[in-house]
Amino acid sequence: MNWILPFTTIEQVQLDQVGGKALSLIEMTRRNLPVPPGFVLTVQFFDEWATKLQATQEWELIVGGKPEALPPAAEALQAMCQTLEFSPQQQAELDRAYAVFQEAHSGKLFAVRSSSPEEDLEGASFAGGYETSLGVTRATLQDAIRRSFASSFDARVFIYKKEHSFPVDQSHIAVIVQQQIDADTAGVAFSINPLNNCYDEAVINANYGLGESVVSGDVEPDLFIVDKIKRQIIETQVGKKETTITLNADGGTTQTARNADGRPCITTAQTLALTDLLTQIETHQNRPVDIEWAIADDKIYLLQARPITTYLPLPDEMVTPPSHPKYLYADATLIEQGVEKPLSVLGIDFVRYVLKVMSASLGSDVDSVGGGTFTAGGRYYMNLSYSIKLMGKNASLAPGSLGDESVMGILDSIDLDAYLPEKLPSELKVHMIKMPFRMIPMALPVMKAMIKPEAILQKYEKNLPDQLARFESVMDDNLSMKQQAINLTALLKFFFLDYGIPMVMAPQMAQRRNRKIFADGSGDVSDEVKALLMSLGSSLPGNKTAVMGSAMLDLALSDTIQSHDSPEVFVTKLERRSLDPGFLQAWEAFMAEFGARCPREIDVATPRPHEQPAQFFTQLKQMSLAVESGRNGRSVFAAAQAKREEAYRTLKALALQKGKRQAKAFDKNYHVLVTLGGQRETSKHYVIKAVNMFRQRALAVGEAFVRNGRFDHPTQIFNLTIDDIDRSLANPTLDLRQLAHERAAPINKIKKSHLVARIIDSRGKIFYPPHREVGEGELVGIPISPGVVRGKVKVLHNPDERTLLPGEILVTRATDPGWTPLFINAAGIILEIGGALQHGAVVAREYGLPCVSGLDNATHILQDGQLVEIDGANGIVRLIDNKDTTDNLVYPHGLHV
Repeated sequence: MNWILPFTTIEQVQLDQVGGKALSLIEMTRRNLPVPPGFVLTVQFFDEWATKLQATQEWELIVGGKPEALPPAAEALQAMCQTLEFSPQQQAELDRAYAVFQEAHSGKLFAVRSSSPEEDLEGASFAGGYETSLGVTRATLQDAIRRSFASSFDARVFIYKKEHSFPVDQSHIAVIVQQQIDADTAGVAFSINPLNNCYDEAVINANYGLGESVVSGDVEPDLFIVDKIKRQIIETQVGKKETTITLNADGGTTQTARNADGRPCITTAQTLALTDLLTQIETHQNRPVDIEWAIADDKIYLLQARPITTYLPLPDEMVTPPSHPKYLYADATLIEQGVEKPLSVLGIDFVRYVLKVMSASLGSDVDSVGGGTFTAGGRYYMNLSYSIKLMGKNASLAPGSLGDESVMGILDSIDLDAYLPEKLPSELKVHMIKMPFRMIPMALPVMKAMIKPEAILQKYEKNLPDQLARFESVMDDNLSMKQQAINLTALLKFFFLDYGIPMVMAPQMAQRRNRKIFADGSGDVSDEVKALLMSLGSSLPGNKTAVMGSAMLDLALSDTIQSHDSPEVFVTKLERRSLDPGFLQAWEAFMAEFGARCPREIDVATPRPHEQPAQFFTQLKQMSLAVESGRNGRSVFAAAQAKREEAYRTLKALALQKGKRQAKAFDKNYHVLVTLGGQRETSKHYVIKAVNMFRQRALAVGEAFVRNGRFDHPTQIFNLTIDDIDRSLANPTLDLRQLAHERAAPINKIKKSHLVARIIDSRGKIFYPPHREVGEGELVGIPISPGVVRGKVKVLHNPDERTLLPGEILVTRATDPGWTPLFINAAGIILEIGGALQHGAVVAREYGLPCVSGLDNATHILQDGQLVEIDGANGIVRLIDNKDTTDNLVYPHGLHV
């Protein structure tokens, strides 16, 4: 293969030869798209330089040195690049390519860009990591090529590679030399809307002059949002366009200031023509793309095109074709469980069996998008288009999400009529007819629980031992995995339908009735009463997660944990059973009851505490920090209980002022809440027990596959479905490695996105909560748990990331019961995701911690060490120190991606 290839080459070109950017330009040139002509110096052109640099000590530091050694080593390598000389063969190849180019084209100035084999891929963009030189002349061409080559050794590139699991011990680069367009206007464009993920909207940023001012984010460009289906501009924001970059006739560029004139820099016709070009490229590549473009003498030029790597892809079965009626979905995995990333293939398949049990009494189908609840892409969703059509907006979500303010606020802001089908499928029509008859058996236990809550609790506790005994006998290795999943999840009917629904719904109804007692004529309650009503939900007896936290604290306080510092030493003694007998008994009792509870516990692929005693020991040691500070779970729980009882007395006095009947009703509702409110977590607790039991069976099968040479590691079993496993057991010739790879690919694609969506439609549009007015220095979310507290922020993305010190404010995306140990040290909680009944919110109330949820982008807006004040009753977070972070609340005017 030649060392230098023109964009018009007829050779078969590979990604590893020319890099992603050049390969795209060659393919688009072949499709007669308006790409400025040019050529690419292949990876082979630079082999001699790369070999020389990779033989240095600095390269060894980058590959195998400590993290702090990387930046200075990378800087030294880049300095060496500037001293590299072109070999006679390199010089001859470059001269020949330049002469051929000049014979065919008249351009005297060039744009020189890097093109990495790892850049501009569907899973990684390396955006901003490599060097571009504009206005390059023949005299400055070699220096520009060196700069682009040197950029492959930039510290930012190596850090990006490590974060995205690219090999660091390789550094290959190609370089593009392309005719420079003297642009009148230029910019970037996206074939989907990166602000809301909508597949049917294009977004264009534009400025006068060269597009580098837009790409680098140096200006506030014009922004256009275009409906691709209707070919209509639906929004125009004219930017200030403070500066422009223009070409110099003798090479190089000049940046000049300009005054805003309030006019857009491209016309409607040009905007629509750019949209058509975007759509054409997107269709060809069969994926969303962003492009760099330029317009000169009213002609559009395509400078670059690359896959968009930051969007949230929907599973194929959830996507409707353009212009077709759209569905509206609610991501129940996120709303109810607080789980951001998709579950494993096997994990979501097992959840599907759980959902079948939950939906059985309603007759819902959980196997397809057309049902009320379905699984897809490692998550489980509700089809709101059908559920709202059937039962109305207020009944559109599962019982665990009822009243979630962040979700209901989103639904209130949507034109729901646009998502309601004209006709329901025949099976759903039958379902609608039968619905009232199916609801009656469910409603009756709820009403009984409202009347005699202690009776249903006593009945549950009486029958519980027999049900737990069934758990111990249900697993049978002689059964297929499918039958084991059916048998295991069938036991959950007891916890969900027989007792779970009445024990969850009755306290919710009691709280809503209490609110009505204290509401004014318009249905509102005062901020004081609102806070008191929230406090009624604190420290309720019987909460499984709170009991788990208390049991963990008992272990953390033990002499055994206090006297050990090394996890390895502790685990060795634990395995030898050479620890205190009383501690061993308490440890084993905890593991028997709570050893399956952990972050992402709903996924069978998640390792459990009983499998990782060293990690659990470390958690216990961190909990002991709270003891040293004088703050512990018992004191926190006792204080929360006292706060609840004080709130009860205050509200009782207020109710008496309204009349004896209201006071009696309040007492009755409070009795329901105290008796059953703590049972909110019970159903989930036993679901996780079932998940763990199925996990152990799956791991045993995975280990057998490893012994038979069909897997490299037992955990590969989690990339298969339940039916896949049964087929694999029956067919020893099935290629399990390949099958696991194919099954996991769609979920892994979704995992790469950092976006989450409570509500999303079938064209990818994510709906966010409506903007709420706030005061200066304030952030507003959903009030979860009352109280006002000040503290320093600690932003965590997983519970084992760092130690949360006593008195710090925990800021994270979402929590589940696996985060419980951190709540003991926390002074308050700020969550991006989750409503009043999500697990983190429940535990915050149990411990009486001020908590605000639904604060979008909180983990980016707030910074470690920042002093904030949480007002949990009003959902407000106040920034106390002088750090100016409020600008981060609003999307930037220009995308600058």
